[in-house]
Amino acid sequence: MAEAVPLFYGDRAETENASDFIKVFNRSMLFLNPLSTDTQKIQVLANYLGTGSPAECWYDDLTATQRASWDDVVKAFNDRWPTTKSATLTSEEYQTELLDHKMAEEDVGAIKTVGHQKVWAHVKWAEEAMELARLAKIESGPTLIWQVKKQLPKAVRKLLDEEYTTWKKFMDDVKDLSTSKLKQECEEIEERKRKDEEQDSRLMQKLEATKRATTADITAQLQRLTIGQVAVSRTSPRASPSTTHPNTRFTLQQTPRRNTPYNQPTEEVKEIVRKGLEQVPHHPNDEEGQRKYMAQLTAWIMKHGDSAWVTEYTPYPLKPGTAMVCSGECFRCGMHGHRSRDCPTAEGDASRLSRNETVWRVLCNRTLGPFNRNIAYSIRLVVIDDQGNETGSL
Repeated sequence: MAEAVPLFYGDRAETENASDFIKVFNRSMLFLNPLSTDTQKIQVLANYLGTGSPAECWYDDLTATQRASWDDVVKAFNDRWPTTKSATLTSEEYQTELLDHKMAEEDVGAIKTVGHQKVWAHVKWAEEAMELARLAKIESGPTLIWQVKKQLPKAVRKLLDEEYTTWKKFMDDVKDLSTSKLKQECEEIEERKRKDEEQDSRLMQKLEATKRATTADITAQLQRLTIGQVAVSRTSPRASPSTTHPNTRFTLQQTPRRNTPYNQPTEEVKEIVRKGLEQVPHHPNDEEGQRKYMAQLTAWIMKHGDSAWVTEYTPYPLKPGTAMVCSGECFRCGMHGHRSRDCPTAEGDASRLSRNETVWRVLCNRTLGPFNRNIAYSIRLVVIDDQGNETGSL
């Protein structure tokens, strides 16, 4: 069956190619009448030009010399509609296309249609990549192989060799990949991803629970504190610490008492503690200060864990509304006016400092001494009697 020849208009439409038209016309003439003369071809050509089109006007204006032979007509045609030169990309531009030619994760193990044939997606990708490598003139060497290989889905990369020296070997291995192994790798990767996500979810839940617990503890303390004073209720039927809590005498993080002599801190240790105080500033007892304090506590827990020990390398946040560190303060409540062993706050009282803050204040005082004693504001506890009246400061 003869190839259909579309009408030619010659109006530079994007869907029309003058050179292709002449080729299709010649093929049609050879099929219909291989023995047709030049005169017959020239006469038939008029029937394939659009009515009133620039092409028909050109045909009507042909001179006798231009109509002398079919070759003369073709020459006149090409002079009127010269072949448009195709854009030619450089090797570097083809290499850029090659790097942009990626295999999607969802295409692993999928089927694509090429023409009327169904092929595996990784096979289609490999053939296209190989063609780009040929156009870039790098198919005989290892140029860009490791970059392209690195961009492949993880399931594909795991089944390939570590190194390749030519694109042909690389692409042949991709095309020869077992689809069953590819699907198995994908399933294993998804399973590991699911387990990692579950583990991350559990960790985030734990961090959120820790944060809520810390926030609740701070809120409870804020309800008992003011900048200048803290109320300590004596209406509770709780027994004295000496009877109810026989082991509440102050100890540092429950470490056993050592009989070795106390060693003076070195200048290096002092500098570490000074920098620690700078890293965790003591905020005022206002809304902004409390917000920053809560952020400090959360950051400390996330970095060190809620059961970590306090050392000179893990400076701990200071509660807003308490006395300046190293100012002769009580290490139990963070206030002035009494020594730690005489602190009127009971174990578990909301006015008491956390164990970690107590340890940090003791560590700072032992390392640096009470160097802030003469510049710190005096902040004291106020005792409230059974009727809620202030009975004096401690």
